[in-house]
Amino acid sequence: MRRIVLIENFLSDLKRLANNLWWCWNRDAKRFFEIIHPALWSECGNNPVLFLKRIKDSELRDAFSREDVANLSKKVIADFDSYMKGEKAWFSEKYKDNNGFSVVYISPEFGIDATLPIYAGGLGILAGDHLKSASDLGIPLIGVGLLYRQGYFIQLIDENGIQHAAYEKHLIEDMPVAPVKNDKGEDLIISIELADRELFAKVWKMEIGRISLYLLDSDIKENISEDRQLTYKLYGGGEEMRISQEILLGIGGARAVHIMGFKPSVWHMNEGHSAFLILERIIRLMQRERLSFYEALEVIKAKTVFTTHTPVPAGNDAFSLFLMDRYFRGYLKKNGIKHHEFMDLGLRVMKEGSDLFSLTVLAMQISSFRNGVSMLHASTSRRMWNDLWHNVPSNYIPIHHITNGIHTRTWLASEMEDLFDRYLESDWKEKIDDRKKWQRIHDIPDKELWDAHNILKKKMIEKIENNTAASFNLNPDALTICFARRFATYKRADLIFRDIDRLNAIINNARFPVQIIFSGKAHPDDRPGQKLIEDVYRISQHPEFAGRIVFLKGYDMGIAKYLISGAEVWLNTPRKPLEASGTSGQKAAVNGVINLSVLDGWWPEGYNSDTGWAIGDERGDLSEGEQDKRDVNELYKILEEKIIPMYYERDENDVPHRWIKMMKSSIENITPIFSSHRMVKDYTENSYIPASERWRQLVMKNYAKAKELADWKLWMKENWKYIKIVNIHKRIEEKAEEPFAEMILTVDLGPISPSDVFVEVCNGKVDEENSCYCNRMIQMTPEGEIWEGFYTYTTRVNLKDGWKGFSFMVVPSHPFIGSKYDMGLLRSRYIENI
Repeated sequence: MRRIVLIENFLSDLKRLANNLWWCWNRDAKRFFEIIHPALWSECGNNPVLFLKRIKDSELRDAFSREDVANLSKKVIADFDSYMKGEKAWFSEKYKDNNGFSVVYISPEFGIDATLPIYAGGLGILAGDHLKSASDLGIPLIGVGLLYRQGYFIQLIDENGIQHAAYEKHLIEDMPVAPVKNDKGEDLIISIELADRELFAKVWKMEIGRISLYLLDSDIKENISEDRQLTYKLYGGGEEMRISQEILLGIGGARAVHIMGFKPSVWHMNEGHSAFLILERIIRLMQRERLSFYEALEVIKAKTVFTTHTPVPAGNDAFSLFLMDRYFRGYLKKNGIKHHEFMDLGLRVMKEGSDLFSLTVLAMQISSFRNGVSMLHASTSRRMWNDLWHNVPSNYIPIHHITNGIHTRTWLASEMEDLFDRYLESDWKEKIDDRKKWQRIHDIPDKELWDAHNILKKKMIEKIENNTAASFNLNPDALTICFARRFATYKRADLIFRDIDRLNAIINNARFPVQIIFSGKAHPDDRPGQKLIEDVYRISQHPEFAGRIVFLKGYDMGIAKYLISGAEVWLNTPRKPLEASGTSGQKAAVNGVINLSVLDGWWPEGYNSDTGWAIGDERGDLSEGEQDKRDVNELYKILEEKIIPMYYERDENDVPHRWIKMMKSSIENITPIFSSHRMVKDYTENSYIPASERWRQLVMKNYAKAKELADWKLWMKENWKYIKIVNIHKRIEEKAEEPFAEMILTVDLGPISPSDVFVEVCNGKVDEENSCYCNRMIQMTPEGEIWEGFYTYTTRVNLKDGWKGFSFMVVPSHPFIGSKYDMGLLRSRYIENI
């Protein structure tokens, strides 16, 4: 009897593990499933749910009798149970008084594991890593997305290098999901209005460690055939399909959150695809609390965070006003919202006419905290969306940066993890973002690190050979460069081929051979991206490049893990500044693979001469042709003069010590800083907690502050036209020990109170086009009213830095406004060089 109970407990533990994605970033948990039946584990694609579905009872009972299985089972289950308790997690230790705090993180895709194809690329991978780190850190957060039955496409490459898209329907019963139940114990099905019909969606729940991910599924019998297809494919179909998917994600996602009883403190939109959620949330507040549209908007905005991920127009969805009218006119009227009230929030005025409704503009307008995903990307975004903040100096536009990071344990190869376990401090896994923990990376003997890398390189080559019908005959001793990412034209996969003869000489050097592995998908509708794949494939078929240049089809999370750990050099050649962040190079770095990259995305923050190589410089003013010419010449030069000589410089034991020194430096400096633990902490400290606190202030005393703020904004917008800067008096003292300028500004405020404005002077350099860059912003001192409605403001500006450009600005001021530039109201006057 006792044995029967033990076996039943064993089976129960297996099911618990299989149905929580915690296993996918825990080496022992994966090994636990594998040692039970290695062949079946491989056959099931490392999917534990499918594995348990296919394994025979007798095989499980036999495994239970084995000592190695029993011992590992005890350890894994103990680790899992301890983890799920969440004792001494970062959030609960740091924010002991934040009872009731919670976050909803909503994204169109989530890349959790290769066995769950509900992601397309970097956006989804980032979302998956965000959830995993939130789980590790104990942050009370839930995810919301869509359950794609076919996911992103399966890539096929024919003999001419032409990409073909195939789709495979994935069975729900093979996924670690469970239906959410309503109060009656029935499957929870939500409904929303979609143009002229009702759309239904079933809600599924997935467990990622301590985090729950809720996924909406429209492939149910209640829907017409057209609507069932909404959750078939990622980013498929035309404009009608996209707007329908995004209404389901935004409005449907918000409705599901409310129906399930969650009361989040903060809503975080991962890209603008979910921005329609604003409507569901506003309508609910208007109906429940009897607030006006603008009062509800202030409450919703206070607790909303938005992350923009791309400066490329194709990544920022926008719809025709005709289509918006068709899908929303009836919905808005039914819920008491005036058409212009909502449409104005997302209107994108186009110079060539045919104005659009932009989801990115909507997301920017309805959020109190906005960020790009690297320092450079935030700067690019501020320039890209500067028309939303009229006349505000670009470096003061309220779009900040939180640089992307990776969930280290997901992407770290087991061989490297073994090394770190032996040589780093025992708690390194709990404190991945602690830079001090990584200083001991230099304690690892060079030969041990090199041996581990060579094992990973061998595994990568075996994976590539097994993945294709033809043999590539890759050389395990050759310097191996990898370019693996989405094939979009701005990523310039073909840059290295611009001088084919020079490349031939580099690759086919008999003494110092080089091989290059390419992998990646182009969107099925991206013909130029597909053409890049054809070009790379065609060149790889040239006799002189046989076994030297390889294109590997079917790029996904599984293949990526082999490439990021088995290559020596990770190549990235985007056209600056179009790479928002990119994280594949971060994944490579933690495995000792060294980056060779254009200074774009995250790399300007990660690069120094000890961590890798930089192509180009900080300049962003070159034409495309000039940038291509400069970058390809630098790429070849770095390979010829730095990378190849260093790689082939060996001691008597064939160990490249200088190369390994850079591997260690790369691991030490990049791993803690570009960890998603650091990233999620940044979101928590700089966005989530401040947003939650601002929201709490606005809702106190029956939303008194929200009502006050909404009324104040409407009044200020109506009366702002009366403000005029009527006089500027300046006195320059250049002969003083520290030269200065005294400024006196006279402002006609009309009916507006001086307590409702700030007056500032922007001081900075003046460029060749006579534009003033704001190096510093100085608030002027109010000196009082000189006659009715006219006020003076003064300041003294130190001129020792040589900044002689001045711009004077009057901006709205209110204690609960958030960013003072958010209203888009600004009265400015510019003085040329003084």
